[in-house]
Amino acid sequence: MNLKFKISKFFKNDGNNIDKFILLSGLMLRLMYIYYTPIDVRQHDVHQFFQNQGGHSDYILYLYENHALPDFDPRTIFQFYHPPLQHIICALWLSFVKLLGFSIEDAGVNTLQFLTVFYSFLFAVLACKTFKRLNLTPKTVSFCTAVVTFHPTLIIMSGSINNDMLSSLFGMSAIYFTVKWADKKDFKSIIMIALSVGLGMFTKLSVGLLAPAIAAVFICVFIKNFSQWKKFILQFLGFGIVCVPVGLFWSVRNYVKFGISPSYVPELGENSEQYIDKTAFERLFNWQLFQFESPFTQWEWFGASYNEFNPIIALWKNSMFDELTFFDGVITMQAFCTALFFSGVLLSLFSVAALIIMWLNDEVKIENKLLITIISVTIFGNYVNFCLRYPQVCTQNMRYCVPLIFAGAAACGMWLDRAGGNYEKIRFKITCILKKNILAFCGFSVFVYIALGF
Repeated sequence: MNLKFKISKFFKNDGNNIDKFILLSGLMLRLMYIYYTPIDVRQHDVHQFFQNQGGHSDYILYLYENHALPDFDPRTIFQFYHPPLQHIICALWLSFVKLLGFSIEDAGVNTLQFLTVFYSFLFAVLACKTFKRLNLTPKTVSFCTAVVTFHPTLIIMSGSINNDMLSSLFGMSAIYFTVKWADKKDFKSIIMIALSVGLGMFTKLSVGLLAPAIAAVFICVFIKNFSQWKKFILQFLGFGIVCVPVGLFWSVRNYVKFGISPSYVPELGENSEQYIDKTAFERLFNWQLFQFESPFTQWEWFGASYNEFNPIIALWKNSMFDELTFFDGVITMQAFCTALFFSGVLLSLFSVAALIIMWLNDEVKIENKLLITIISVTIFGNYVNFCLRYPQVCTQNMRYCVPLIFAGAAACGMWLDRAGGNYEKIRFKITCILKKNILAFCGFSVFVYIALGF
């Protein structure tokens, strides 16, 4: 009886134990993923260690061997133009492994993925804490936490040792502390926002894209509490003093020493095998059904009949499976991948609808509406612009849009909790469909990424 009582109490959805169970399950799934995923599989611009091929691997090794930032134009070696925080941490990890008496060529390099597993797990934890601060009900927090925890992008990125996962973590940290500051309006929270954005930009400059959403919250809170303007002016000054030097150090250094623009991105050019030779209009408005015949990103160099070109369809595909095809020739397993793909598409469409409906709900604070909406518009708008400016298949990747995972889950959470109105029966049916789709999405994701190991 006592054991039965404890088990039933654990699974009672009190908004705490269920969330812990989801997060720990996600951690186990990530550890399983890196167990069967070698350091040279499903990476982005990492290249082989100890092969002098450039990429993030050589960047890490350069810092490990020289204990200093590059003293040459970083454009001369592939990927060295990136801010160095993730690479510094990896270099320190290699030094720690060597200090323990292990070989960096074996144990050192092959354990770097433990860092990114920790980043991905902590991202989910912070997302869960943010959902609670958005005043979602405990049951809804669990649904939203499950979406983030079991999202395929964050599973894949848990094994990717470039700077994407760490920068995404700092971005999530900035979002969490922004929501917290809007509630408490304390100096500590705004300094944590500054550190999150600053360190995020010291990892990858794209974290700065969160600035418009954060600034909108700052302005909104300032206007609503204008009588305390002196307090907020001091807080904003503190934010700038902390954030600007940390976030812009790398860009300013490279501009002064080497004349590198902060917006510099290496281009592949029209001779690339993955170049997309289509107009912007065709890329955005061609929705022919042949693009949905496979749930996987299409590459001509892998034998496909076309290069994936529609940025939105491409985003749906690689958010589920990165840029590769899973389970070649295993039709049953590919059927599960197709189910995961379409459940993800449906979830994203729900998110867009929920984002719009959120503005019709007076119960949601204006600060939270602004934060979630501006994050969504800014990140997605920058993604589409990036795809059109650099028309290559590899630019159409969910790793450039990770904040959308949180924003979409949060918008769905608002729908599940507060989608009021006069059409209660319709709302109830749609809510049931959304819940079932979330469960299906999470279930298919867990199944696919466990099966991938076999």
